[in-house]
Amino acid sequence: MKSFFDSGPLPDWQELRKWLGKDIPWKLAENWDRTGDDNWMNNYVKQILQNAKSGANAPDRSAVRTEIKQDGKYVRVAIRLAPEVDLRALQLMATSDRLKINGLPGDKKRVIRFPGLVYPRTGKAVMKADRQILIRFKRRPPEKSEYELFIQT
Repeated sequence: MKSFFDSGPLPDWQELRKWLGKDIPWKLAENWDRTGDDNWMNNYVKQILQNAKSGANAPDRSAVRTEIKQDGKYVRVAIRLAPEVDLRALQLMATSDRLKINGLPGDKKRVIRFPGLVYPRTGKAVMKADRQILIRFKRRPPEKSEYELFIQT
């Protein structure tokens, strides 16, 4: 099978930008053509990895520790809060696939993905004495039905 890159010169980056919009880091793409130095790509990747390692872009995970368990009927989430978390500002928002915690120190948020789909309206949150919130959701059964889709002409 022939590669895209074997078929000749690449299209102009400006033309690709029109096609793809903001899906590519365009400064990276423009540097590809401008620089004669081969190390710029290595430096770019190293910088991204260093930022990820240092946690510069990561949310503060020290304020909240979570544990998720799933059994036959329920998904259970245990949230342990640090002392600096203001309980009055805390807000829990659930969808069928995730739980969002708002009101963390520094106006931060935290999103927790469920291991399977749940019914969000069945969520019940209980505060325990040791700054731990226990939440239980009823699991949504997996969809096993098969539906025929008709093609309209």
